[in-house]
Formats: sequence, C-alpha cells, structure tokens
Amino acid sequence: KNMEASNPQSSDYPVTHDTTVTLKCKDTFTSSGGSETVTCTDGTFSNPSFTCSASCSIPSEWDTKNMKTSNPPSSDYPVTHGTTVTLKCKDTFTSSGGIETVTCTDGTFSNPSFTCLYWWPFTKANKVEIS
Repeated sequence: KNMEASNPQSSDYPVTHDTTVTLKCKDTFTSSGGSETVTCTDGTFSNPSFTCSASCSIPSEWDTKNMKTSNPPSSDYPVTHGTTVTLKCKDTFTSSGGIETVTCTDGTFSNPSFTCLYWWPFTKANKVEIS
C-alpha cells in the first residue's frame, strides 16, 4: 500500500495490544483520505483510512509529441497526485485545439486531447512561390 510506520519505528515491533501506530506514505507518494493511525487489537492492526498515491513525472512521449509544460514549470516535477498541469506546444508548433490540461492520478497523467502541429509562419520574409 506504499506506506510505512513512522511512529513507533519498525525496529520497535512487535507492539502490544491497543498500541496506536502512525503511518506515512513512502517517498514519492502523497497521502489522501482519513486518519494516518492504526491500532493493534488482539494481534491485528486496523485498516488505514487513507491511501497513498504515486506522484507523476513528465512523460517522455510529451517531448516526442512536441508538447511542454507551462504550469507548473518543468523544474517542479514530479508533481503530487491530483495536480492539474497545463500543457502547450513547443515553439514552431501550434495546438489543434482541445483540452490542454492533464491531471496526475496515482502516478499517471490523463491524456491530452490536442496535438501539436508544425506551424510555418508565412510572412513576407519567407514567402514561398508555388507554381
């Protein structure tokens, strides 16, 4: 479940009846939901009422699809479960339309619904004559 004991430490086990143990999510996981404590009753711990969800890193396919993050910036990755990220097309590419936000859900981003198309600016300086 991507959890570990934080108090008492795992070296303090076994514990006695009615001992309350505080759990925490392992590194790169985020806690959501209820209480982070469980109690030992007659040799069995109660079930935790929270979950630990994985963080998301920037998928390599965004680069090959000519996408980049605009919010939060790429230096802020990985992002935690539930974070919404805004994507945009790299320079010289334009969006085909669609939703440009994706959400991190337990280690995986939702799929963007747009594509980045190569855009070649037709200005006077680079006008192309077609015959």
